[in-house]
Amino acid sequence: MNERKQVSALERLRSLPDVFRGSDLTVRFCWTSKTASQTLYQWKQRDLVGALGGHSDVFVNLVANPHPQWEKAMRLAMPTAVIVGLEALRQAGWSTQVPHRPSVAVSREQSVFTVNPYEVEPRAPAWFQTAAAGIVKNPAGGLPILKPAWALADLLRQHAWGDFGLWPDDIEWSEVSPQDENDWDKACRAFGLEEAPLLDLQVDSRGAVAQPGQA
Repeated sequence: MNERKQVSALERLRSLPDVFRGSDLTVRFCWTSKTASQTLYQWKQRDLVGALGGHSDVFVNLVANPHPQWEKAMRLAMPTAVIVGLEALRQAGWSTQVPHRPSVAVSREQSVFTVNPYEVEPRAPAWFQTAAAGIVKNPAGGLPILKPAWALADLLRQHAWGDFGLWPDDIEWSEVSPQDENDWDKACRAFGLEEAPLLDLQVDSRGAVAQPGQA
């Protein structure tokens, strides 16, 4: 009997997308909310699905896709989510360091849920307005991402070099383009940093680190 139940569960999950809402089950399978909730709990216990922390009602389908689509799930549960910080620099080729937990900024105006593989950072709605010109769609179909120059400016407005895991000689300055310089100028103005050429931040020694000041 348990085997028949398991087969049924696998068949149902194969019919669902790799990311879905729990409420979808009431429509697709004509279940009551209670039945859907109980079934999702059983599926989670058996590691057939994964969930965001809290009551997001968004699940990743580990049967349809054993590689959890967390970014897709975050986009569904938290539409304002944006990749920031070291991960934005890494994806742009500015850094080879892989963050232990990539940072994702989410507006405090909406519900914020934890996602174990990521560091979810609630931020004021004003930040998203300020950074709007630096946020771009992810060409890989994941979460929107902060342009690298904007991501670096955002880090430096909050921390000193070294405090966020990078020093100037950790940056791949050869990847900086004229467009990045233009983005840096815009980011400095938006975040209230002293406007200076981006490449002026290069140093060979960690004992003499160039740091943009507050305007």
